[in-house]
Amino acid sequence: MTHYKSNLRDIEFNLFEVFGGTERMGTAPFEDIDVETAKDFLKNTDALATGLLSETFASADRNPPVYDPATYSVKMPEDFKAAYQALMDAEGWRLELPEELGGINCPPSVRWAVAELVLGSNPAAFMYMSGPGFAGILYNLGNEAQQKMAELMVEKQWGATMVLTEPDAGSDVGAGRAKAFDNGDGTWRIEGVKRFITSAEHDMSDNIIHLVLARPEGVEGVGGPGTKGVSLVVVSELMFDLETGELGERNGVK
Repeated sequence: MTHYKSNLRDIEFNLFEVFGGTERMGTAPFEDIDVETAKDFLKNTDALATGLLSETFASADRNPPVYDPATYSVKMPEDFKAAYQALMDAEGWRLELPEELGGINCPPSVRWAVAELVLGSNPAAFMYMSGPGFAGILYNLGNEAQQKMAELMVEKQWGATMVLTEPDAGSDVGAGRAKAFDNGDGTWRIEGVKRFITSAEHDMSDNIIHLVLARPEGVEGVGGPGTKGVSLVVVSELMFDLETGELGERNGVK
């Protein structure tokens, strides 16, 4: 018996009977997922949530990650690794992705229901599986090279973060002071202090892509005060070949 007890019948009742999910699924724009497929996703996620995810929740908390200041690396507890890998193998994250990245076009309500099961069982594991979701953001908003990077993120299951928090900027994102300077060669130099970044370092993927919030300086048409002046700068923990995904040296940020 674990700490988590789901109510799958209640979720299905709300999705398919109260909110009319049966009328929307299987038809455009959600023709890729019908009611039975959605129920299968929920059933499989429920089995994972009430099984391995909840079974490893307490032990992973009692055996926390270990940081090595000599290598700037983090070793995650084995039980947590098992939970994380099970989530990635289940591929529920495909519900968050555009079809071009191998995603499944489904109603947001189904994604939220799947997320509810995982978050209720093992919220920490859910927070670490953000790689595909951020790959989707990069694919939808990025240029051709960044879209290729997003494809590699999904193919190789790289981790990812969004780097927001600063000493004087938490939920008030517009107060961020980190600056980005255009190097003129397609790269940017970032100056500033970031901290408390969820899943920013771990040993469960070969690489981690950081989407860093910074304010462009000296570039016409972007930057400026407040939230609207903040941009996303892509920072890879390890340098890599954009065509093959082969990893190189660490980026030097400590």
